[in-house]
Amino acid sequence: MDILWVNFLRIMHIFAGTLWVGAAVLYLFYITPSVKATAPAGTKFHQYLIARQKYPIFMIIVSTLTIIAGAILYWRDAGGDLASWITTGPGLGFTIGTIASFLVYFVGMALITPRGKRLGVLGAQIEAAGGPPTKEQMAELETLDKQLHTLEWVDFILLAIALVTMATARYWFF
Repeated sequence: MDILWVNFLRIMHIFAGTLWVGAAVLYLFYITPSVKATAPAGTKFHQYLIARQKYPIFMIIVSTLTIIAGAILYWRDAGGDLASWITTGPGLGFTIGTIASFLVYFVGMALITPRGKRLGVLGAQIEAAGGPPTKEQMAELETLDKQLHTLEWVDFILLAIALVTMATARYWFF
């Protein structure tokens, strides 16, 4: 593979991955607590971030770019011989990071995204009704909030594993 192409993929992988991790950290540790602390104004900000600023679309784009570029680089580095490669230090490190990344991607796409969409629909229904949420709506809001909070922590932990293992894998020797 041409060195320019490899460098392009590495830059795309690192840049998109940095945006992915950074946005997840910002969301978990700053945006979510701020939204909760400043409700109902925070709720309006959150709705704007999701619906108008397209935060979920941003996360889908940067995570997908990270995964695609990383998968190509992983295959290239393994030289097509995954069984031998993962028995090396760097191979094992990159494999752990890759598995963590794929799990994070799954958590985001299959678990967080549908709950986030449902939360948006529910918020729009409550706003359209013009009053406070019903008991059923409030119960669903609380359930979704708890589920999302747990999934966001899972997401963060897996991203941290991917980040640390990939940043250090080239130095794993045994």
